[in-house]
Amino acid sequence: MRDGSLARGAADDGERLRVLEKAAQTRHFAVQWDKFAADWKLEAGKAHEIHGTIESAAEWGEAKGTYKESHTEMGNAAEEFGETAAEYHYIAERYPDFEKQTLLGPRNGNDQFDQMWMHEDGRVVVIEAKSSPTTELGRRTLPGGRQVSQGSQEYFFDIIKRMEKRGEFKAVKALKVALKEGKLEYVVVKGEKNAGTYTGLQYRRFDISKGTLP
Repeated sequence: MRDGSLARGAADDGERLRVLEKAAQTRHFAVQWDKFAADWKLEAGKAHEIHGTIESAAEWGEAKGTYKESHTEMGNAAEEFGETAAEYHYIAERYPDFEKQTLLGPRNGNDQFDQMWMHEDGRVVVIEAKSSPTTELGRRTLPGGRQVSQGSQEYFFDIIKRMEKRGEFKAVKALKVALKEGKLEYVVVKGEKNAGTYTGLQYRRFDISKGTLP
């Protein structure tokens, strides 16, 4: 696997940068709000332990509800930031003539790749998008019970099996042909950490020509 990065300046073409900045800002605000809600829930819980009143119970309940909402929003904003960095920076900079494919997986993102891009010459780019360099690769359990990580051959082919079950035959064929002909790029893209201003991304290309399980 090969590592690399793209600095903010590479995306400085006006409109693309505005999209990236908005995603970075939304993620930053969501993280800050989630931290506030987490602190409120903790303090409200401590206060209720001490006072045990109807009022303290009500505040604790409100704090817990707020934190649940803020945590969901933060997760969505983080996911959206990673997807935006992948599309509006990595792909736009390196593969501007590729077409984004519509994938039919569930809305929760399970059993599918984050993004798939195709060129008319048969080249395919598959992306797993992450919100920051510290975000871990996803894992899944194979039918036999063994766990595999994103970026492995086993993970890749298990997702393809799910796609076939959903009837995504055109996309599956393109993936298999691209892999066979050496025209497939499988990559994880991670947005750099930031405080509300887009600062670039990191990426890692995976080599799935060989299996990783015994």
